[in-house]
Amino acid sequence: MKTKKCKFCQTDIPAKAKVCPNCKRTLSKGNGCLITVALFVIGISVFVLIANGGFADLGQEVSTGIDKYNENHITMKEYNEIQTGMTYEQVKKIVGSPGEVSSQVESNGYKIVIITWYGNGYTGSNANVTFTNDEVTGKAQVGLK
Repeated sequence: MKTKKCKFCQTDIPAKAKVCPNCKRTLSKGNGCLITVALFVIGISVFVLIANGGFADLGQEVSTGIDKYNENHITMKEYNEIQTGMTYEQVKKIVGSPGEVSSQVESNGYKIVIITWYGNGYTGSNANVTFTNDEVTGKAQVGLK
């Protein structure tokens, strides 16, 4: 009787065996596991490219709805010009667009408004400026160029 070695436990088994009688593992010659791993890696790579704006860097325009990107964008240079105490009108003049109200609350004589501008960097880049009674009291950015 012809035998072969099990690729998992290295015991001698019948040459035509599809399952090792010793370790009970399948001995198929297919590359199913390899194909599954390759597809998983490709899927993760595509997700990372999309999340980091990789396709936008290749010249494809990223759609953000009603062209909001072009209407309300901010650069790192503009962001750095914004200073505590400035009014909304001063900031709007620096940025060149009105931005979008992302949060607004009034309480005890204070009106706090957070305005968001889309960034000019990677997909998802943006800047938020917090105004308290129409004066800049805080700002934050992510991914601006």
